[in-house]
Formats: sequence, structure tokens, C-alpha cells
Amino acid sequence: MKNFILPKCVIFDMDGTMLDTEPISLEGIIHAGKILGVEIKKEIGESMMGKSVVRCREILRANYGENFNIDKAFDLHIAYVDDFFEKNGVPVKPGIFELLDTLDDLRIKKCVATSTVKARATHKLSEANLAHHFKTIIGGDEVENGKPSPDIFLKAAESCGVLPQDCIVIEDTEAGILGAVAAGIRVIAVPDIAPLTKEIRTKAFAVCTDLFEVGKLLTAQSANS
Repeated sequence: MKNFILPKCVIFDMDGTMLDTEPISLEGIIHAGKILGVEIKKEIGESMMGKSVVRCREILRANYGENFNIDKAFDLHIAYVDDFFEKNGVPVKPGIFELLDTLDDLRIKKCVATSTVKARATHKLSEANLAHHFKTIIGGDEVENGKPSPDIFLKAAESCGVLPQDCIVIEDTEAGILGAVAAGIRVIAVPDIAPLTKEIRTKAFAVCTDLFEVGKLLTAQSANS
């Protein structure tokens, strides 16, 4: 692991990092494609994870052509996911509540930087009983350029009154990791269903298997400080 200084603020990605929603999101976009008569491959769905709506539209158009009804696909996708949430609740990643408690004990600020629009992100986090843990929630609609651009991470750090170099980002996707690195922020990668290449993994100062491991890492560093 690279040189590690305890952060003043931890910036969390949402889907795939705190919320265990990526599998259902992937099912949703594949379902939308079927309804519209298009086979959206698993790899294409995975390539959309963590990216802005604009970038996701570009990916779908590049792969399925100008005649593919992207607006309808998004509507079908959201309806599929929301139906799952209504029936099952919003699933969370193991260890998230324990990690948040650890950060409180260490007096480290917490905020969210997600590609999801703010209103929807806030609702999902509220349904998962997580929203109240965060100083700020920055949505993808609040910045000009989405991940992998650094905009959202810089805005998140500013919203907490912390310099980028004093933050750590926790991310699961390539787009998020690249965005954090571009912002000059250290990254802890916690991979989800979209695989990370060896090259992307090397850009993180730590790669953890789950959020429990992230908490142990921070606690150990606090003891050594």
C-alpha cells in the first residue's frame, strides 16, 4: 500500500459502493433492451456503471444506433429498478453502517458524490437510512462534467470545506477512480460487479474487498498516527 495519511473527509460514491444496487441496475437496462427489441449485452451494461447520464446515452447510441429509443430505455430501466425497491427496499453493502460509525469515532467528515441526480440520490439514501449520515450529497446534475471528470469530487471536497489532498474517495468503478485521481484525491477501490483492470487498480492507493476492510484500514492508521 502507498503512503497513507488519515483523511479529514471521506467522499463516498453511492451505487455499487454504499448501495448494493448495481446488479438490479444491470438487470434493469437489459430488461429495457428486451422490451425495445434490442439485446443489451452484460458488458455494455457494466461499462455504463458509475458514468454520467450523458456518457451512458453516448454508450447506448454508439452500440445500438441512432434509432434506439434511449429515453424510453431509461424510463423502462428506472421503472424496473423502482419496482424492485418498492418490493424489497434499497439494499445496502455489508459494512456500510459500521464504516460510518468508525468515521464518526475518528471525527472524519463524510459526503456523497454520485452520478445519480441529487433528488433521486437523496431519496435512495433516505430509503436506505443513510442520508442523515452525510454533511452533503452532490448529484450528477450539479456539475457540468460527470465522472470520469474530476468536477463532482472537487465540488464535494469544497462543500465540506476540505482540500482535495485531505480527502479520500471510496469508489467501485473505473470512471469514479479516474475522476478522483484527476481531482488529486486518493482513492480506496472496493470493486463491485464491474471488473477493474490491473492498470486501474494501481491508481488506487488501496484496494479493499469490502467496506469492513476499509474500516479496519482507517482504524489501524488512526492507531499509528
